[in-house]
Amino acid sequence: MCLLSAVLMLTLGVATAPAQHNELSGVVSTDGGDIPIVVPRMTEAVASVLAPELVADGGLEVDGGVAPLVAPETLSVYNVNLPAETALSVGFFGLYFVVDILVKPTLAAGSTCLHVTAATLCDPSDLSAFDRYAVGRQSVAWSAFSDVALATSLIVPILYLGLESLTLPTRQPWGDFINDSLVIAESLALTATVQTLLKFAFRRPRPINYSSPVTGVNIDSQLSMPSGHSALVAAATTALTTTVFLRHPESKLRYVFLAAGISLSLATGFARVQAGVHFPTDVITGLLIGAASGFAVPYLHRKESRISPSVAFDPLTGTTMLAISGGL
Repeated sequence: MCLLSAVLMLTLGVATAPAQHNELSGVVSTDGGDIPIVVPRMTEAVASVLAPELVADGGLEVDGGVAPLVAPETLSVYNVNLPAETALSVGFFGLYFVVDILVKPTLAAGSTCLHVTAATLCDPSDLSAFDRYAVGRQSVAWSAFSDVALATSLIVPILYLGLESLTLPTRQPWGDFINDSLVIAESLALTATVQTLLKFAFRRPRPINYSSPVTGVNIDSQLSMPSGHSALVAAATTALTTTVFLRHPESKLRYVFLAAGISLSLATGFARVQAGVHFPTDVITGLLIGAASGFAVPYLHRKESRISPSVAFDPLTGTTMLAISGGL
């Protein structure tokens, strides 16, 4: 929520800022050509916050004239193979939805408790003292908060990348938005797939099984490890923060995104425990998975990286092959 509030306040502030002379209208690329801005009247208000490297510093040419502001041709900081990245994202998300929506409801529940008490409860003594904190907790309010936090973490990258594409110099605003959004989406898709597969691998009972009878429980009550909400929020916030750091290494706003992302991720994890649907170790595992994916996927796609995915289709056999080449 703090991430969404920050972006909305920035957007409203830009939209209501008084029209000023746009000093960035003369921004040039390294080859000396002008770089367009989609909505130049908003740029003056937002550039000093989003991209301080584009604010005039009073530099002079050798002949005494004002030195032009030099900007890269595009805002995107990633190398993106559109067919390959799309195939990866669709594949990961597809596997997640197939398992979660089509397969999961068809599976028998069956108790996976290590020991069951006479009252048909999972035995709390099997848990560590750290995880026993979650037993008996059940908060609808915290559960709703975690849902809002997840939605916020998914919406903010779209708002932020869209705002930059509209207000900062670039020759391909749509390309910048799509490329960097796709890298963040790929981080989420990988996280969603990994956490889903691990849930079925661990088949760990949720905290409710330690305070309510385990008879008649559904399969979802046996899929506690890791926390999906925590993993996805951590992946989205980490991927966005990494993107901001790569796009604007001089901007103080990157530390705002870092602090807000950490706060939202930790708050989501705490909410899942308070809601009684996850143990603390589920949350920690989810946060680690999400943070690792949210950093690794963008980092490996940065323009300095030589790693490149590719997709090839063989019309003779009708097969599609995905390959990754290059190195760090």
